[in-house]
Amino acid sequence: MDILDTLKQLWSQQQEHWSLVSVKAPEIPVPAGTMEHGKSIEPNSAYVVARMRSMSISATREGWSRFHGALYSNVTVGLSDGTTTSIQSVIAPDFLRDLDPNSLQNVLQIDRTIFGPVPSIGTRISFETGVFAVKHADLASPFLTCLANLSSVAGVSLLSAAKPFIEPIKQGLELLTGTSSATSLEIALSRELDPPVTGWFALIRKADVQPADLSVIPQNFELRYQGKSLGDVPYLLFSIDGVSQRADWAQIPDLREAWNEFRAAVKEGNRERAEVAAQSFRRRALICPELLPDHADDLIQEAEKQFRRIFGDSDRKAAALTINDTAMTVPPLEDLTVSFRATH
Repeated sequence: MDILDTLKQLWSQQQEHWSLVSVKAPEIPVPAGTMEHGKSIEPNSAYVVARMRSMSISATREGWSRFHGALYSNVTVGLSDGTTTSIQSVIAPDFLRDLDPNSLQNVLQIDRTIFGPVPSIGTRISFETGVFAVKHADLASPFLTCLANLSSVAGVSLLSAAKPFIEPIKQGLELLTGTSSATSLEIALSRELDPPVTGWFALIRKADVQPADLSVIPQNFELRYQGKSLGDVPYLLFSIDGVSQRADWAQIPDLREAWNEFRAAVKEGNRERAEVAAQSFRRRALICPELLPDHADDLIQEAEKQFRRIFGDSDRKAAALTINDTAMTVPPLEDLTVSFRATH
């Protein structure tokens, strides 16, 4: 069965035994430009970021002497260009390897971004995640390492860069979890963020939990119920934020490609080619599905300064640039001093 179908089936079968509730965020530093919690993220107002904060897993199936834990997540996002793409990740850090059910430390701090920053444009964001326990075997740990490495290379923020890794990660995890006697799905969540709402949230295998009963320890993000440990009760604790900036904008592949074409044309003194590349960069920035519209405009304004420095206000039919032109040094894209305006 498709792993996403498995997650959705488990959620539909057992949701009466689980509670998904909002939790008061612990008092920890938050990045500048982060939205207040409990607010809907309006279209084109912010980037959405989800972080898995901590989890607790219970004793696994009888007869297992050791097992490996892995956190899988899949996020499907509609983009401004009309397409839909997915971000998939597998988190299998060392402290989730070779676990012994008899001496298991239940609370495990993760604190890892599982997707974002992704522009919120008003389309639904489908969000599935699950914690798997995989029975120890000779190939289990290396296989998990391979999937985790693929996820790391794919990243969780650059949608276009992640596309080639969607199927390999999905197929790999389906192979790993395809044998029921060797895997256990500890806890799972399948929901749609429509619209995304900021805050901290807990999925707990416990019925009738009220938000007032829950609290989070700032030091390790342990979830407490009425001030006490939840013991062997499995849970996932995650946060959703709306942020007004994205620091990795210069890594967007389409923008880097266009900017490097412009730099190369200027370096060789080919004015006609440089003009074409400059226009291409403007167009790609305007339609870039990974930037908020206001931020695309901010980037173009900064790029225009570079264009004017190179071309000036002279006639477009003027002679080609010369190799000795002192204005011909164009900085790498990441060195542009772009001031993105606040969006909320």
